[in-house]
Amino acid sequence: MMRRQIGWLILVWFSLLNCSLPAYAILAGGEFDLPSDSPSSRLDTEGLYSFTGALEISAGGYNYYGSGTALSSHWVLSAGHNVDFNDDGDVDSGLGINFHLPGYGSYSATSFSIHPDFTGFSNPSIQHDLSLLYLTDPLPDLLFPTLGNLLTLDATATLVGYGRSGYGSYGYTTSASLTDRRYGFNVIDEFETSGDGILFRYDFDNPNTGDGLGNTLETLIGPGDSGGSLLVGNSLVGVNTFTEGYGGLFGDIGGGIALNNEWDWIAATTGLAVPEPSSVLLLLIGSVTIFVYRRKKRPL
Repeated sequence: MMRRQIGWLILVWFSLLNCSLPAYAILAGGEFDLPSDSPSSRLDTEGLYSFTGALEISAGGYNYYGSGTALSSHWVLSAGHNVDFNDDGDVDSGLGINFHLPGYGSYSATSFSIHPDFTGFSNPSIQHDLSLLYLTDPLPDLLFPTLGNLLTLDATATLVGYGRSGYGSYGYTTSASLTDRRYGFNVIDEFETSGDGILFRYDFDNPNTGDGLGNTLETLIGPGDSGGSLLVGNSLVGVNTFTEGYGGLFGDIGGGIALNNEWDWIAATTGLAVPEPSSVLLLLIGSVTIFVYRRKKRPL
C-alpha cells in the first residue's frame, strides 16, 4: 500500500540535507560488486540529458529540491506534488520555483498548471501527479526530448534527476543538488490503472541475484528526483514520482506517471504540437543494446 511519506520523500529540505529522512534516490549499485559502481559514475558529464533541470522550490516557508523536464523553450513538465505541498490538488499560493540547467543558468517559473484530475498526493490516490511550469524567459536552444510516444511494459527506461545518491546495498552517501544530474536504468515491470491514469513500477534488483540490468546500470529514483524524466531513447514517456520500500535499498520499488494518456492535457495546456503516439521498446547506449525482458515482481 502507498504510504503518505512516499510523495514527500522525493523532495529535500535544504536545511536538512544531511539528516536522516525517509527517502529514496537515483542510486548506484553495490559498492563492492563487479563491475564497480559509485554515485560519481552516474553523473551526466556529457550533457546527454541537458533538458532535465533541477527545481529550486519555495513553498510555505520551506525550501525544497525537485526535478523537471524542459519540453520546449518555455515549458517544463514536473510532478504535481512539486507545486502542491498541502495535498489539496491545487497549486499552492505564494509558490516560487527556479529551474536550473547546469551550464546554461537559472530560469524563474512565472505560472503553474496542475493536472485537473490530480487530487493531492495519496489523497486518495497518486494518479495524474503532473504539473507544467511556464518560463517567461526562454531557455537556450536545447535538444528537447521527443514527445507523444507511449511507455510499454518491459521497456528499458532511463531515469534522470538531481536527487540524493548512494549504494543499493546500504543507502545514501550524497545530498541532492542543483548541479549534479544523475541517470540510470531500469525495466518497467508493472502498470496500475485508475480511470484513465497509468502508474508504472519497477524494482531495484540486487546484482548478486543475477536479476536486473547489472551493477553499473540498474537504479532507483530519490529525494530531489521527483518530477524528473523517464525516457526510452530520447522519447519522454513518463515522470518519476514515488517509491515504496525501506530507504533506497535493493528490493525497493520505484515508479511514476506514464504519459500515455496525458499527452492531450499537455498539448492543450502548452499549445505544443504533440505527434500521434507510438510505442518505444528498446534503449541503445552507445553500441550496446540492452535487451528488454520480463522480471519477477515482488509484492509491494
